[in-house]
Amino acid sequence: MLSKPCNGWTDFMLEGAEVFGLSYIDDIAFEWIEQAIHGLEVMQPFCVKGFLEPNRMLCTVSFWNCHVIIEDDDRHTLKQDDIEVMYSHTSMIDFCKNLYNDVSSNIDEWVSFLDYDDENLEQKKQRLIKMLERLKELINLREERFGENRCFL
Repeated sequence: MLSKPCNGWTDFMLEGAEVFGLSYIDDIAFEWIEQAIHGLEVMQPFCVKGFLEPNRMLCTVSFWNCHVIIEDDDRHTLKQDDIEVMYSHTSMIDFCKNLYNDVSSNIDEWVSFLDYDDENLEQKKQRLIKMLERLKELINLREERFGENRCFL
C-alpha cells in the first residue's frame, strides 16, 4: 500500500485505484497511524491525506471500502471537473493491516521521512513504535468484526 520512503516521497496504491506519489509535506506514518488508531478505537470511518504536489489526495477509509479523492490544491471553489474520485474494495481492517506492515518494515525510513522537524530521531522512533504497538492491539481486537457475514453494530 505504501512503498518504502525515498528522498521524501512514497507511493500509495490501493487495489482499483492509481498509484500516487505522496510527498514529505505530511508526516504520513504518524498522521495515518493516528487516524487508523482512532478509527479502530471508536469503530468509525476515518480519512488520511497526502500531497501529490501540486494536488491533494484524500482517502476515506470506511468499513468495507476506501474512496480516494484527488483535488486541486488551489484555494478556489472546486468544480466537479476539478475532482477525481476512485474506489477500492479495501476494508478498514485490511487498510490498517497494510499500514502496520508497511510502516513496521521500514520504520527507520518513516521516522526520518519528514526531515525538516527538529525532533530527536530516537525519541520519534520510540513514539512511532508505541503507535504501531497500539495499532496492532486494535487490529487484533477488531479483526473478528470484519469477518464473513459480520455486523459490528
